[in-house]
Amino acid sequence: MSDFSKINLQVKKIVDKERIGEETELMKNIDVFSNLTDIVGMEKEQMELIVDRMPELHRASRQIGHKNSQTACSLMQMTMLSDSPLSRMKQCLAQLNKKYNAVKDNYFRVEKTKIEIKQLENNRDESSQLRIQEYNASIIVNQNLMTNALRQIGMYQDMYEAIRKNNNIPIKWSESDYEKQEIEHMIKSLFRLAIQDLHQTNKCSKASAEYSEQLGIHPQVMEVRTRNYMADIYGLLESGKYVDITNMHKFLDDMVIEFGDAYKIALKRVGLNEIGSERFMASNDHITRG
Repeated sequence: MSDFSKINLQVKKIVDKERIGEETELMKNIDVFSNLTDIVGMEKEQMELIVDRMPELHRASRQIGHKNSQTACSLMQMTMLSDSPLSRMKQCLAQLNKKYNAVKDNYFRVEKTKIEIKQLENNRDESSQLRIQEYNASIIVNQNLMTNALRQIGMYQDMYEAIRKNNNIPIKWSESDYEKQEIEHMIKSLFRLAIQDLHQTNKCSKASAEYSEQLGIHPQVMEVRTRNYMADIYGLLESGKYVDITNMHKFLDDMVIEFGDAYKIALKRVGLNEIGSERFMASNDHITRG
């Protein structure tokens, strides 16, 4: 069983115990809110109302307590940042690692907190009792963080698999497979940047000119191709025809066909025979043996 699977099982046990009724009782037992009445100058009835509403905070936080919605993750992060399936899968992997580390960190934080609570339980002094209250409150927060992180892990796993299957990518793809699609991804990114530049300032930026040269494409040729495309689109719009985003996607695909081998010119100029080093790319065979 992997480390993540072990942690996942323990986290599930923790999260399963965390029910709204238990949260309400814990909040009342902690007595933090009743003590606050003397500090912040609120009436007892006001604090009781706040306490009664606290379970909804935890329930709602479990539902939408994460930073980005699933819609934003699916459309804005996956679509706008990448033009190739493997690059989008790489984004999923980056998010999965981030969320896994969040689960792992919060899991061990909760377990350490439980140990500290046990060590303090036999102490009757006020300081120890206050620390127990503080630790119990922190456990609820960390459990909610773990719940949200686990749900996002599941979401990114589903997205990863959907992208892979819908693009006929083998389960055991390799670093070599990823590198082979990088040129296509970069060319599309270049011309998308050029469209954005011309749309915003009517001139190509220094960044797009440098990007173009790095890919072996003459900057002026890149600009002319982009201006011609935009002129065609404006012509369609002025004639009252509907234009959807697939027009731009086709333009980007056409640029890959035209300039797909231009990078070889850039490689030759800098004295390289290949992109990276095929001998030192990770392979599934190496992973299996390792």
